[in-house]
Amino acid sequence: MCYYARTDFRCGDWRWGNMKQRCPRQPRIGETCGAKLVDTDNLSRANEDCKHCQEKAVKERRLQKERDNLRRWQLEGDRFSASIAKAEDEIGRLERQIAELEARRTSVVFSAR
Repeated sequence: MCYYARTDFRCGDWRWGNMKQRCPRQPRIGETCGAKLVDTDNLSRANEDCKHCQEKAVKERRLQKERDNLRRWQLEGDRFSASIAKAEDEIGRLERQIAELEARRTSVVFSAR
């Protein structure tokens, strides 16, 4: 069992850091046993969200902007039909990207097991 540093993010996700203590069962130099354990002395807490949550927040803001534009254009009638179609496509694309980013989060990946 090898011990690693770990960073915990505000959103509940974590990231593995560098190896802090080698396993005594190490078969060859440079290889590890594959069991990652947290070194509690090297546990750090970051006061920010993970990379995936930051990207997700950006896409959610863009999604809200597109929805506001779509609502405004629909109230004006057929004047912006091309813009409405483009905004609907963009909304669908952003929703798929947000779902993909949510599925990539560490806490979601490991809780599904």
